[in-house]
Amino acid sequence: MKNRLNFCRTKNRRPAVFAVLVLSAMLLTSCGKSEFGMSENTDKLMTVVAENADKGDFFMVGTLEVDEGEQIVISPSLKNGSIRLEFIGVPEEQSIDVLPDVDGEAVMTADVSGSDGSSDIVPAGSYMLKASCLEKATGSVQVEVKPAA
Repeated sequence: MKNRLNFCRTKNRRPAVFAVLVLSAMLLTSCGKSEFGMSENTDKLMTVVAENADKGDFFMVGTLEVDEGEQIVISPSLKNGSIRLEFIGVPEEQSIDVLPDVDGEAVMTADVSGSDGSSDIVPAGSYMLKASCLEKATGSVQVEVKPAA
């Protein structure tokens, strides 16, 4: 009888150990959450957010409105990684039947990392923003239209 009890105890531990391993694996995968997108999108301010964003992730949004005498100011706050921002002009005459050229040539391109900001004057107009993750990134990048200094 004693042998049978030991056998039962050992047998009952296997499912418990297996359940603990499965739960541990699920917790580890939930910690690896990945996000790459926008938290704010107005005609003068856009905020790109990345949380464990993978290399090659990208998205495109619009439109950023730049008036005469204004500039685009980029203020990154990235803990790690780098992101490329491309500003692609949107034609003045736009209709719902014709999609903008998402592969159009960028008027301004900026590769950002860390907290080194930049700014540039671009022609007045409407711009779509294409953001691409160049290497695994975490943090945010604020893009703002401000009067030129």
